[in-house]
Amino acid sequence: MPMFDRALSHPIRDSENGEIGLELSLEELHMIQLRRTGESLEVIAHASVLHGVDIGDLLGNPKKFVEIVKHGLKQGRFQGHNVVAAMPATHTRVMPISYQTSGKYSDDAAIAKLMQDRIGDDIAEFVIDYMPVQTLYEGKQKLALVAICREETVVNFLELLRKSGLRVGALEIGPIAIRRLIAAIQRVDQPQNTMVVNCGREKSFLTLLSDDRLLADDEVDFGEEVVLQRICDALDMSRTLAIDLVTRINLDPAAADPDPAQARHAEALREIIKPQIARLVEEIQRGLMFAQSESRGVRDNQVFLLGSLARWPGAAQLLASLTDTTVATVPSPLALFPPMGKSAEQQIDTDSAPELTVATGLALRRFMDNA
Repeated sequence: MPMFDRALSHPIRDSENGEIGLELSLEELHMIQLRRTGESLEVIAHASVLHGVDIGDLLGNPKKFVEIVKHGLKQGRFQGHNVVAAMPATHTRVMPISYQTSGKYSDDAAIAKLMQDRIGDDIAEFVIDYMPVQTLYEGKQKLALVAICREETVVNFLELLRKSGLRVGALEIGPIAIRRLIAAIQRVDQPQNTMVVNCGREKSFLTLLSDDRLLADDEVDFGEEVVLQRICDALDMSRTLAIDLVTRINLDPAAADPDPAQARHAEALREIIKPQIARLVEEIQRGLMFAQSESRGVRDNQVFLLGSLARWPGAAQLLASLTDTTVATVPSPLALFPPMGKSAEQQIDTDSAPELTVATGLALRRFMDNA
């Protein structure tokens, strides 16, 4: 049962530079590379290249794929061609499963049997990765987070990366990379449950952590477009004007605007948006309740917001007010690990790269042995 987060057959030689973290998202190819200097990490290269096509079509077009990767390598001026890559989320299913073991079955065998029953097809045609989730329950019932992808897709993805001149040291899934980045961000003494909400245009992904344990990774039928469409319908305006509105008006319920007219506009916009994000609020609360039950204790809850909604002023504070939970945007990797020769204060556009979150988690693999 191959593991997505296990290093591949050819280890990367020691170097002061880390591997390139590479993520193929729905709209862009993201790459970033870090280097350790003393006790600090710094960005030495990064690039995001718009591909503008369906990922399935891109994976079936080697010429286009290679062109995009090479453009990114040239744009970012990366050092070397060693990478840690994430399997595209569109081609990988991640699901929590409960299973039982006995003297007859090992964990591997029990999960393989259960997945065979769920899949229906020959399990030999799939690559399966699982991460046990330790629980405090007694008995033989266990929980694991399982990732599954067709072997043909994995082999094709690796071959496309090879044709692009890259050398893959490890293949991972997005939730593992997110867990690693959150571990680098958080410095907490008390036990904590954390949910990372990655909002896209049509879908959102909710990654649930309890301390350093990965509990769940769920896809939610909610995205930026449904909120924008609601604004367009309610205010009879174009999508362009709706985008301008949400990027200009502060959605924070506690924000004090000295302009009474602006304050009224902000309140009206919040009332329009709230019913649309109710589904997201419900999923966040459900996930955190599940984490509390698994940890069996009173813990602090923390939600990190990234993706499209994270760019809307006050969106994190609005979610916090609706979920009664601390919500913050994930810091831009360019602010967390300032590029060589520049401090965080010198970064004039650190908010421009939150999309590098997954790629940064991949790039951190070399520097976080326990992640």
